[in-house]
Amino acid sequence: MSTSNHPDDVKTLTDLEQQRCNAMMKGDTERLRELLHRDLVHVHAKGRVDGFESYFSTGGFNVHYKVVERSELAVRVTGNSALMTGRQMLVGVRKNGTGTVTIDSRVMQVWVKEGARWQQLAFQTTPTEMSIED
Repeated sequence: MSTSNHPDDVKTLTDLEQQRCNAMMKGDTERLRELLHRDLVHVHAKGRVDGFESYFSTGGFNVHYKVVERSELAVRVTGNSALMTGRQMLVGVRKNGTGTVTIDSRVMQVWVKEGARWQQLAFQTTPTEMSIED
């Protein structure tokens, strides 16, 4: 993990990212709405792009997340913005019954700080391995 001379912000952002992963697994949309910025741009593994409202209506909730784990996390803070990169392992069971999705990917996120509050503004995932099992 990179500290970028802002160790308190790095710790805060790392904790917030863990909260985001936990909220996804719990289906806690209330917590996610707090963590994600109203101007969110979320690019999914297959290239579909969601904004804040579409993420909650269709984008992020077509599956029950069983695993959302981050590793190799690096955080670079510059002023009131931060770049977060690392790996993400995601396993989810599709709600429509069409299988279990496993995605191992590289992720890049942008977080912004408004006042004392950090929120995720952008998310881009690039799969290194992806599978769907029935």
